[in-house]
Amino acid sequence: MKIFGSVILILLCLTSCGTPPVQTTTTSFYVGEYKKSGTIAVVTGVTASNNSLEFEHYKMLIEQKLASVGYKISNNPASADYIAYATFGIDLGKNTVVAIPIYGQSSGESTYSSGATYETEFNTLYPGATYSMPAYSLAGSGSQSEAGYTRAIALDIAIATSIKAGHPKKVFESRANSIGMCGVFAAVFEPMLEAMFTDFPGVNGKPKTVQVKWDGGC
Repeated sequence: MKIFGSVILILLCLTSCGTPPVQTTTTSFYVGEYKKSGTIAVVTGVTASNNSLEFEHYKMLIEQKLASVGYKISNNPASADYIAYATFGIDLGKNTVVAIPIYGQSSGESTYSSGATYETEFNTLYPGATYSMPAYSLAGSGSQSEAGYTRAIALDIAIATSIKAGHPKKVFESRANSIGMCGVFAAVFEPMLEAMFTDFPGVNGKPKTVQVKWDGGC
């Protein structure tokens, strides 16, 4: 019974205390002759983020991912073959009501014996020790309001010379969207970026959903 009770506690803990992964849906589009090579410079797609330390942190992570798939990172957009525009955002959150299971003791009890009866040298029978174990079951359900935040990352890659000519020609674009209870974008950026670069560049125009583990720190 100790083992049975331990199993129940473990299951309840996993249900209530486990940190769910960050689930991100990504969709990529690219030209037929798209190649993951050449020099590339990462810049922000939002002018207000030019001097942002937050963006500089994200930029470094994006550069690492681009380098891992074949690009050579350039710190000079003027001499790079490609320019990667990175933007990101998060909304103010929307409240949703979720059901919460409630476990309680049921009316029934079960009696267990710790051993069989035995006989002493005086021919007196003693029963094995018995005890009652209360039964637990799903007693009902409650509800609570939770905030769900929509987080997004956008990455567009264009030919540098086309931008200089005033007619930007994109060769790749990707969008990553995730909805979750964490309203701190910095906490979920890395698992979302990991999802964006999973099986990069992916099937042209086909959405994919990726779950990435994280520490739950929000």
